[in-house]
Amino acid sequence: MKLLAQKNVKEIHRIIGDYYDDYNIIHNEQVKEDLYFMVVEKFFFRNSSRASLSILLLPSNDGFSTIIEAIGSGGGQGMLFKFDWGAKESFEHAIPKILDQNQIPFKVLS
Repeated sequence: MKLLAQKNVKEIHRIIGDYYDDYNIIHNEQVKEDLYFMVVEKFFFRNSSRASLSILLLPSNDGFSTIIEAIGSGGGQGMLFKFDWGAKESFEHAIPKILDQNQIPFKVLS
């Protein structure tokens, strides 16, 4: 999922970091001055599966808005259950909800 949010990169990074504070944040790095990469993971006991979300935050060309690229992943255990039970989509769709909760205008790019 690729979004364009009408807020600067540092503020978006802070908001997303605060939201996922209760999750297992595997990686949270400032790669360059205005480029952040985060990986968040959650384990679901009910079906012994995990889900992860890789998030890339970079400034758009105008410098006032942020491009957010979020890629979810998930899977169960065993040979037959290596699919994600919808965890990938759920994790990816959390990003627009976070932006809505913080009254940040955005549009979906892809």
